[in-house]
Amino acid sequence: MKKTGWTHPGLATSTRGILLALPLLAALSGCGSDDPPAQAAPVATTPPPATNPVPPVTDPVTPETPVTPLCAASLDYGTTFTGASSGGEYIKIGFDTTTRRYRMTFVASAVPTAAGQVNQTRTGLTIEGSFTHPTTLPTAEQNRCAFVLQDGQTADASYAVTINPANPPMLFAGFDAVTGGTPGATIQYDGVALLGNLGAVPGRTFDSFPFIGFAQTETDLSQVAGRYHEVGMYMSPTGTSYQTARPQGWGPEPANWTETLNADGSCTAEGTGYSCSTTGTPWTRRQNADLTQDNVFISRSRSSGSPYASVGIAQPIVLLSPTQAHGIMIVGKVGTQRIPVIVRIGYSFIPAQASDLLNTIADAQVGLSLLAPATALQPNAFDGTFVGVTSAALCGKVTYDGSSGAPAVSTGVFDATVDHPDLPGTYNGTYFLPDMGNCVEGTGTRAPAATYVASLFSGTGGTQAGAATTATTPSFTLDYAQPTPGKVNLGALQAFNAADPSGDVALFQAGDAGVLVRNGPIYALIMNANTYHPFVQFGMALP
Repeated sequence: MKKTGWTHPGLATSTRGILLALPLLAALSGCGSDDPPAQAAPVATTPPPATNPVPPVTDPVTPETPVTPLCAASLDYGTTFTGASSGGEYIKIGFDTTTRRYRMTFVASAVPTAAGQVNQTRTGLTIEGSFTHPTTLPTAEQNRCAFVLQDGQTADASYAVTINPANPPMLFAGFDAVTGGTPGATIQYDGVALLGNLGAVPGRTFDSFPFIGFAQTETDLSQVAGRYHEVGMYMSPTGTSYQTARPQGWGPEPANWTETLNADGSCTAEGTGYSCSTTGTPWTRRQNADLTQDNVFISRSRSSGSPYASVGIAQPIVLLSPTQAHGIMIVGKVGTQRIPVIVRIGYSFIPAQASDLLNTIADAQVGLSLLAPATALQPNAFDGTFVGVTSAALCGKVTYDGSSGAPAVSTGVFDATVDHPDLPGTYNGTYFLPDMGNCVEGTGTRAPAATYVASLFSGTGGTQAGAATTATTPSFTLDYAQPTPGKVNLGALQAFNAADPSGDVALFQAGDAGVLVRNGPIYALIMNANTYHPFVQFGMALP
């Protein structure tokens, strides 16, 4: 039997059988098999006596199906993947497959180096550590191209990441791209007591952050200009006043809009929603500390006294000092495709002296989104096998105590006086009333089965393995009618659950709706973008 699909080591026991049981898997995957096809034993025949003896005849031997490589035969530090994580980090990573070591530089980061403070982050740190290849994935080739991070610390050992052995960060490398999870962290801050605990961040432990990276990048904005759908998810660590559950914090904000990136780096918004909410000043090439040109683009706050552009109803605090929050756009080059991903690098600063508290900054929102061309996709454009990483570890278990009843505030192109059926909230006839949940710690949503998934799409159906999925029936329906060209509507046929000790946590339910977008081999899926509990998934197609 041909083995296909991809799972996390902790997922293999419960999911592998599901994947192999699906009849469409063998037809869709280009992966090789662990088990070669059975071969008939050669049988010699005895020729009859003849003047000219006939050579013995043997039965033909069935050739072994060739294995399709999923990644380079070997990697070293000469190949650098440039990417970003949902934790608000711009990262460069390399692998040495000979020594089974990795090197990761947090070029820019919103992630604090320790709980209890927000001023010191991983910005500028480089860690090195070991990785292993899993042994439980469906094929040897998939095991070879997967990297499970075991540890990581700086050269002087002043900082080390914490790895949860039950759910370690896992990265899956293709020829041109990497997806999966990078090291997480524990984040917590009590806030400024003298200012009523301003800037407080409830404690959360993240085992990993969803990541997308590329081996090659585009640095010519004229090659990036175009009309795109932007799909992703952002989180506001300090929360907003629209949250009704307590403690306030970790509010999820879906990104699901259409915009035009212009050749001069500016963004032209569409509609009356949050379009262009990840762009501040026009995108320009980022400069390194030594003033050389980086291979990514940067966008900053439009004025010294304002926060950087944020998604949704975030309520950043910028008083007297300018924010250092910014956006990074990485444009991957995969064949002829140009694949932009945008990350918001949040920023917080709490002065040490009480006399300087008016210099407090809490512009902390972080997140990641994919930009996909806003052009119609061909029917069956998603046919195939995909590996993916979900937002479950970021925001899987959500609390919500109803609407606050407070109206939204008009900003940018967002009009608070009209209905927004595609956004979380309701319209009372005069104002749009936003909804926001609270992303809380959930044991089940920190399990690998909820974080790393394998998705199989064929025609108008699809199956996703992971979490508590145990059925072999399709998980999704796909509608290629595309009322919005480039967005394939998605319907859930069954719930996708994480098994939490307090009961199953539904990451989405049967009957929920979403959309799929794709740019080259990279895809993004968003479910329930108009609710207080959105779900996002990023992934990569297997050859």
